[in-house]
Amino acid sequence: MISDWIIYKLSGKFVTDPSAGSSSDLFQLSKRTWSNEIIEWCGLPNRIFPDVLEPGTVVGDVTTKACNETGLTVNTKVVMGGADTQLALIGVGAVDTYCSTTIGGTFWQQTVVTEKPLIDPKMRLRTLCHAVPGQWMTEGIGFYCGLTTRWFRDAFCQHEKELAEKENVDPYYLLEKQAAEVPPGSNGIIPIFSDTMNAKRWMHAAPSFIQFDIEHPNKSGKKECFRAIEESAAYVSLGHMKIIETIAHHKTKEVVFCGGASKGFLWPQILADVFGIRIKVPIVKESTALGAAICAGAGTGIFHDIKTAGKNLTRWERTLEPNQNNHEEYQALFKKWNQVYNQMLDMVEEGILQPMWRAAGT
Repeated sequence: MISDWIIYKLSGKFVTDPSAGSSSDLFQLSKRTWSNEIIEWCGLPNRIFPDVLEPGTVVGDVTTKACNETGLTVNTKVVMGGADTQLALIGVGAVDTYCSTTIGGTFWQQTVVTEKPLIDPKMRLRTLCHAVPGQWMTEGIGFYCGLTTRWFRDAFCQHEKELAEKENVDPYYLLEKQAAEVPPGSNGIIPIFSDTMNAKRWMHAAPSFIQFDIEHPNKSGKKECFRAIEESAAYVSLGHMKIIETIAHHKTKEVVFCGGASKGFLWPQILADVFGIRIKVPIVKESTALGAAICAGAGTGIFHDIKTAGKNLTRWERTLEPNQNNHEEYQALFKKWNQVYNQMLDMVEEGILQPMWRAAGT
């Protein structure tokens, strides 16, 4: 992993941690280390696999060469961190069993923390080691959910970008302000972007907006499309949450929403309405960076341990309750979205359309 390479360049030590290492599919999850059995199946030599250290462990000091290249001082400690999603969970205090989080970045991760590794018997979601020792994390990945809003902004919203610069606000604020006038369901526009994760058939339909009302352009335009994009991300996350609840045998009561998408005022409320449960937004939304800092602090003695620091440092900006009328409407809309998405996916299978993304070998 890139994080392992950076540690090697800084310290000269060839190591990994369970959260990053387990994404290789070469781990024995329950033991949080390499699986000799899987490595043997693959015909790989054991010597190429790095030692596994838990996050918060001091790896060593920055080498003289790295000091010269980076400007870091001699004796600077290099501390083991973790994978991006798992560090984000630490940064919002998601360190207890069944904590549920939506990480809204370029990709979206819908996650749950567990005290033992969960295995999805239908091979849809994936389970990795958490960056907290003795914990695991199951996630569903929404592809390009955040990136889709950036594409839409840059492709269609030059006016909003210019106006935002004049008013010294974020263009997304202006787009959400317009989209907030649109009712749930975006006046009939159905968004087709990321699908719910399915590791056996991991691909996505052709990016699309379906069902414009050309007789009423004031009800079927830019603001509806932007709301539809935000709704599509919430639909994907809801699909992942339903799968997680099935395999974890646990009903989700509230979800923490972090990442860049949680900065908006509309997207968190859409998420609450689609889920039908409480959404909590932290003050520090770029929680992966905070999680990395917590690991560094634990390794250098600033914090007693990662878990305690993650819980103690988390502060909440706001809590959003669902609009039950909207939630009831979204339940029907989610069902229709699934039906339409599967039809669009079939056209990709038939070679009529190109997928937004397709995993190698599918």
